[in-house]
Amino acid sequence: MEEGYNVFSIRDLENFSGIKAHTIRIWEKRYGILEPERTDSNIRTYNESELKKILNVAYLNRSGLKISKIARLDEDELTQKVMTVSSSNDDPDHEFQPGKILMSAIRFNEDLFKETLAPFIKYRGIEEAYCRYLHPLLEKAKILWQTGSLSRAQEQFIRSIIKQIITIEDNQLKPWTGRSKPSVAMINTSDNLSDNNFLFYKYVLRKHGFEVIYTGGILPASEAIEMFKIKPFEYLVVNSSGFDFAKKKIVYFSNIGKSLMIKKIILTDFPDEKEKKQQDRLLITRDPAGFISCVESLK
Repeated sequence: MEEGYNVFSIRDLENFSGIKAHTIRIWEKRYGILEPERTDSNIRTYNESELKKILNVAYLNRSGLKISKIARLDEDELTQKVMTVSSSNDDPDHEFQPGKILMSAIRFNEDLFKETLAPFIKYRGIEEAYCRYLHPLLEKAKILWQTGSLSRAQEQFIRSIIKQIITIEDNQLKPWTGRSKPSVAMINTSDNLSDNNFLFYKYVLRKHGFEVIYTGGILPASEAIEMFKIKPFEYLVVNSSGFDFAKKKIVYFSNIGKSLMIKKIILTDFPDEKEKKQQDRLLITRDPAGFISCVESLK
């Protein structure tokens, strides 16, 4: 994305932020949260600045702030509030401070950034380090981009380095020598920003002895069936982190599980905290730590 060159629809804002389009319209009318342009046919369009703003508003709203209070914040106050709330989620023992670590990435200093992260990975191991440090670091970078504290290039740089770290750890895994475990297919249907999590999940599965079918990139949901025709698998991992992961997709994958006799389908990084009811054969995980626990429970 390059600010000023991208145009987004209200549906795009809904998919990125998780705020329903009709709610965005109400907030615009009642609080003046956004001021969209309109096409000749009266369709709302938004630029990247407005995308960032609705992401910030959504973040604060999900953190418990009322929209009436958020609406009274000017641009600088909104940015400061997001930074304050996100900082409160830093490691409580102060062992790891994402904001300070990110300073080494601002000038695109790859060696220093890796050097700063290395002790945490060595001491904790990649699984705990990713859950406790690297994943929060990615979330912090996303927040900093939303607030304009990081450029798109800097945020991508951070994701790229962490992806390199995961790839190196994955390549260094020794061949599994224990009892062979079932095969697992992985499919990402919607979100490029979740690539690092998905790559980490591949590593976790391989470390626990599963044979993994992983293609990388984004695929339509129907590709799960085509993959099964070529190489049957017993488990399926699906990225559901995008807010556009509609309930119809949950039903779709549940039906795939029944028709192909897949043991379990794991939906990763599921965005809807209110989702309680799970379809048959489905397991829902919220974050990397939850995914690890889920994998450890599989037989």
